[in-house]
Amino acid sequence: MTRTKFVAAALAGTALLPAAPAFAQGIGQRQDVIVVTAARIGTPTAPSADQARRALERVPGAIGFVEDEVFADDFAQSIGDTLVLTPGVFADTSAQRESRLSIRGSGLNSGFERRGLTVLRDGVPISRASGSTEFQEVDPLTIRYLEVFKGANGLRYGAASLGGAVNIVSPTGRTARAPLTMRLEGGSFETLRGNVSAAGTEGDADYFVGLTGLTTNGYRVHSDVRSLYGHANVGWRASDAVETRFYLTALRDRFELAGSLRLADALANPRAAGRPVQIGPFFPGGPVRVLDPGPVADDWDRNLSVLRLSNLTAIDLGATKLELGGWAARRVLDHAITRLAGIIDQKETEIGVSARLGGTFSLAGGLDSRWSVGGWLASADNAARTWANDSGRRGALRNQSDQDSSLLVGFAELDLALLRGLNLIAGGQYARAVRDVTAELNAVSGRGVYDQFNPRIGLIADLGGGAQLFGNISRSFEPPSLADLTAGGAFPFAPLAPQRATTFEIGSRGQRGVIAWDVALYRAEVENEFLDTAINNGASSVTTNGSRTVHQGLEAGIDLFVARDWLAARGQSLRLSTAYTLNDFRFVDDPVYGRNQLAGVPRHVVVSEIRFDARDRFYVSANIRWIIDSPWTDYANTERAPGYELVGLTAGVDIAPRLRLFGSVENLFDVVHISNVATVANQQRERAAAYTPGQGRAFFGGVTARF
Repeated sequence: MTRTKFVAAALAGTALLPAAPAFAQGIGQRQDVIVVTAARIGTPTAPSADQARRALERVPGAIGFVEDEVFADDFAQSIGDTLVLTPGVFADTSAQRESRLSIRGSGLNSGFERRGLTVLRDGVPISRASGSTEFQEVDPLTIRYLEVFKGANGLRYGAASLGGAVNIVSPTGRTARAPLTMRLEGGSFETLRGNVSAAGTEGDADYFVGLTGLTTNGYRVHSDVRSLYGHANVGWRASDAVETRFYLTALRDRFELAGSLRLADALANPRAAGRPVQIGPFFPGGPVRVLDPGPVADDWDRNLSVLRLSNLTAIDLGATKLELGGWAARRVLDHAITRLAGIIDQKETEIGVSARLGGTFSLAGGLDSRWSVGGWLASADNAARTWANDSGRRGALRNQSDQDSSLLVGFAELDLALLRGLNLIAGGQYARAVRDVTAELNAVSGRGVYDQFNPRIGLIADLGGGAQLFGNISRSFEPPSLADLTAGGAFPFAPLAPQRATTFEIGSRGQRGVIAWDVALYRAEVENEFLDTAINNGASSVTTNGSRTVHQGLEAGIDLFVARDWLAARGQSLRLSTAYTLNDFRFVDDPVYGRNQLAGVPRHVVVSEIRFDARDRFYVSANIRWIIDSPWTDYANTERAPGYELVGLTAGVDIAPRLRLFGSVENLFDVVHISNVATVANQQRERAAAYTPGQGRAFFGGVTARF
């Protein structure tokens, strides 16, 4: 599992600003003193990191903030790798360049096309109208910072799903860390990755261009990756009141799939690819029938190409600000898997528009209050075909359908100052999703229309001395995705109901002395939860609605800055950080599973890091990821993998003012562990190949030059 580092709490820096809270676990400022220059000042379409932090302080619920420097020297391949150390976020690896990301149990064990989160790039949705998100579409080396809005706190961007929203903010010509950056790294499994980016300004215009190439053979047999990713944006200040910015993303991702294994096989030989599936012999010397030759013989892979163009325009109207967005995307998927599922061939075109209007006002007493209204509309057409998988080649055309999706979202929020230091935040979201499948060959047509209004109310209180207390009550809503309704095209249209929940949350964040914290307790009462059940020996899955379930837990992050003043006087720092997440997800008097725990996510997750910095010279850190008990694989709670502890090391040295050497060791003690499970009904009965082994010991190192 790729190791990512905590964002430092910035206890030294924020101590100079006692009126502004400093937060632990990825939402505080760094301890390094940053000199603000013209290249770091945000613009209306691209706020700086400091501007984003100040906005997050007004959210009455659990949030997260992660800057690029946090994972810059790690071998982070996916968005999940950047958020491993954010409390409440569970990320694991299901394949190279592909992670499963779950916040508060969202998309508990969805397949490659993830659900339960609204993901945006620079405030414009990249989550698809069909209800899924491709995390492959994000390259960590083209991220300036990430904002995490857990649960209903995503209302700021119109999200009302159980997991909330993640907004990925790109570097621009004015916020990039350097005009020219070159990076080259390599390591275990014949891995090589190169990145180059350029940023600059020309009068009222600015630009950023980044390009990343990756090649690796992977830890397991049949897990090669060949990836090329480009991201660029160009901004223009048309006047003092108007700025527009265009974004272009181009991705070509090719990676092989090793498949999953039965538990005993995964622990005994974690580098192996999945075995062929067979039945028999039913008597000594009887015949053996091979149902599926396995990932190597049938060349399982996932090949994705994406071209996406978007725009964000900000208009200053005096007391209000208007943001207008638009996007168009073309997505081509060639996904070869089991003989049952075949080779999935999809070509999707999506267009969308968004708008957000907000402003400030003052009531009696001169206290500032804020309001915002907005929404977006997206529509997609997907030409979906499935071919027989004939030893990795396309066989006969099995089925063909036209899959259309649309999503309409409207939202409003009022941040009302009741007293000095006490704010009421109230709002709501309305969502309407339509899923249409029109059969053309051997498919079943179907149509689903899902809508709901989702209110939210919360309070946030400034306790003084850099501490806050918050609480909120909200309603969430999630329609099934097209992948859920059709099992990726392998089955007829399913009559699924939308998932709904009511969530209660209370917490605190801030800093006192040398300790920074971010703690939240929540309880979500869920109806019609989407449950994924593996079929075909764990290689495919179908989605059903469960009965009533409960998601509740604790999200706690603590940063301790040791000997802060003494070390700061010497240009040094020593930080101890810990993130703990309790995931208590269970059925509520289910007729089959009673009060069993839900499968797919571990109950306890602990991540800790200790890091020593000698500013402008070197740093060294050690981290541990402790899964006390691995998640249940089945809803009957009969089997799960052993828990594990993974230790990692990271170090960097500045050999010149603009040149850094860095390296990391992942899974230092080469612990055999399970990184991902495919959930089933009763594993003792089914014995499915449901386990994905995690990466063993790995070494990576490289050099970064900034000019």
